Amino acid sequence: MTEREPPTRRIKSMQTASEVLRELQSQSEASLSDLCGNIDVAKSTLHTYLQTLVAEGFIDKSDGVYRLGLRFIPLGESVRNRIDLYQLGKEEVKRLAEETNEWVHLTVAYRSREVTLYEHNGGETVAVDYQRRTRESPQYLHCTATGKALLAYFDDDRVTETVATEGLVQQTEQTITDPDELREELEEIRARGYAVNDEEEIRGMRSVGAPIQDVDGTVCGAISVTAPKTRLSGDYLYNDLPELVMEAANIIEINLESAAASGE
Repeated sequence: MTEREPPTRRIKSMQTASEVLRELQSQSEASLSDLCGNIDVAKSTLHTYLQTLVAEGFIDKSDGVYRLGLRFIPLGESVRNRIDLYQLGKEEVKRLAEETNEWVHLTVAYRSREVTLYEHNGGETVAVDYQRRTRESPQYLHCTATGKALLAYFDDDRVTETVATEGLVQQTEQTITDPDELREELEEIRARGYAVNDEEEIRGMRSVGAPIQDVDGTVCGAISVTAPKTRLSGDYLYNDLPELVMEAANIIEINLESAAASGE
């Protein structure tokens, strides 16, 4: 008989503090009363949490309104600067953005979603507010080009777990919501080496993404080009642009390999 692992122990106060921070992130700003409606603790207890987080610099308070604090900026930079993919991939993101004149994103998987490590706009600015929002919270994997590129190179158990955890939320009429259809597309992505998001995340936008493999052969991230569908169509969408994106992914892989070989 297989020994069952004991349940993970958690500190309730830390969970509550995390819930407060997530709620402030989703609301941008909120009063104590606003937060009371969504966090299941007594008002006096919640006030104590807020005051503690203010004292630690994680929250700012002005005129009775709470917001996430500036302390998160250096913390986030510290995390990102320690990631080899960011350090060795950001220049290639800039180069591809300037060559295509479009948005280019470098992403990584975070639990069952994806997070943007770095992005660059090549000059043709579109959907700026939407791009900002996607940077502020992890995105679904099944409806983005980078997300599908990542999923295509996950093992079967991880794909199953991701679908079970997040579901296949319908973002647009084009979003894949059937698990079998998703798996068929992931097979096609592995065969051709790139993924296409055809208005599956936001109507009117398309993107092409390619996986980036680490030195051990596992997928460690993905890179994509995003633009209005009128600029991504025909041969450019299915031939020319995929070649550019896959080339950029390959250059980043070479950078990772070279750094590992030199011991950097």
